Amino acid sequence: MGIQEYVRKRLDEVVGQHNRISRESGVPQATVSRIHTGVVSPRLSTVQPILDWFAKEDALAAKMAGVKNRPAQILDLTKAE
Repeated sequence: MGIQEYVRKRLDEVVGQHNRISRESGVPQATVSRIHTGVVSPRLSTVQPILDWFAKEDALAAKMAGVKNRPAQILDLTKAE
């Protein structure tokens, strides 16, 4: 899978957030939508801020998943003692 296909797939996963992606990445909303629909073949310099946005969101999601699991881990450690 190439970069363009990867970005389109990821944008498909967050259809309702294109305005937020635009605002937070600095890529115009119309460009985000055109990339998503495959109307344009963007340059790497256009796609990179979107990739960076996804990396940030993925890191935040992983961190939040760790926080959610932490109480269970603490309980497991307490039981082990």
